[in-house]
Amino acid sequence: MRQQIGKSQLALLIVLFVIGSTPLFELGIKAKQNSWIAMTMAAAAGLLLTAMYLFIQRRAPDAELAKLYKIHFGKWIGSAVGMLHAVWFAYESMRNVRDVGELTSAALLNITPKWLIMLFIVLVAVYTVSKGVEVFVRVVQLLFPIAAVSYLLLIILLFFSGLVKFDQLLPVMEDGPMPVIQAAFPDLVSFPFAQLVVMFMFWNLVKERKSIAKVTLLSQCAVSGFLIFMNALILCVLGPALAGATGLPLLQAVQLIRLFNFLERLDIIVTLLLFIGLYVKITALYLASLLVTESVTGVAQRNLVFPIGAAIYGASFLEPNNTFHIWLGLDVTLKIVPLFQVALPLMMLIVGVRKRYKKGLAGGGSPQAAK
Repeated sequence: MRQQIGKSQLALLIVLFVIGSTPLFELGIKAKQNSWIAMTMAAAAGLLLTAMYLFIQRRAPDAELAKLYKIHFGKWIGSAVGMLHAVWFAYESMRNVRDVGELTSAALLNITPKWLIMLFIVLVAVYTVSKGVEVFVRVVQLLFPIAAVSYLLLIILLFFSGLVKFDQLLPVMEDGPMPVIQAAFPDLVSFPFAQLVVMFMFWNLVKERKSIAKVTLLSQCAVSGFLIFMNALILCVLGPALAGATGLPLLQAVQLIRLFNFLERLDIIVTLLLFIGLYVKITALYLASLLVTESVTGVAQRNLVFPIGAAIYGASFLEPNNTFHIWLGLDVTLKIVPLFQVALPLMMLIVGVRKRYKKGLAGGGSPQAAK
């Protein structure tokens, strides 16, 4: 029986997936106090990319990513590109697994072995994936209120603690727009906004087809606004110098909260948010890799769960240390990822338009007639 998800579940999945661990960091800090402006520019570009993804999806509403590749590039090339994308999804899932290990052991659970932290998160993801997409989105529904209340609580406490100083956002663009543009493109577009390319694996499962575009774009606008706000809030609390010097700026900001001489040490909330965000991201990417592999190879989903999960966990140890992990992510991965987020979807867009144009001419009509 074909699995299906509702439009509200899609909305919550998009929100939690894009959030991930993003608010814990100060993205675009190269732009200093203007990093929130860089986030705004990147979010706008991310919306344009998502609109392109949705346009491609509308050509074949029942198709997921691997089938879309076959439709546009042919069976053999499409299958090869699909498998390449499956490997990339698994790689991105692995990077998030390693993030859990590095961030948790370095800043939150110093004594707990890194391998045990990563094993825990992978086993939870394996169990979820083995139950299918419907169970995963139900888990997302359960986690969303917890994440929302936790973030709301932290925001309220930061304001009530008197830590928020809006003058930390000044001066605005004192060096002109170029530093802000350089901080936004391509890095901030690639992470986190263009990662919505993974939704190609979930849009075809939504029951309310006519609502997909509206729900997706509204959800992305909402979560983008939240991320921009959190970016500016951390700047207002820590200032650009301290925010850029610490590994987990949100954790640093939360550790400054002191209320009523007893309300402090709220690190547990940051830990909870870290695990929720990265769990959703790891599982969504893991599930996407599995579904693409199943579509290309024809191997049953249940036979792929453990091999792909084991590969993700095993690959998370290939990076010798956190320095190498960060270098690989920022200096290598971000140069390759536009192939999957921009180049391949753009090629599908162009090939699809050309095919429709030829169809119109072959039928003796205009290109518009083919539409």
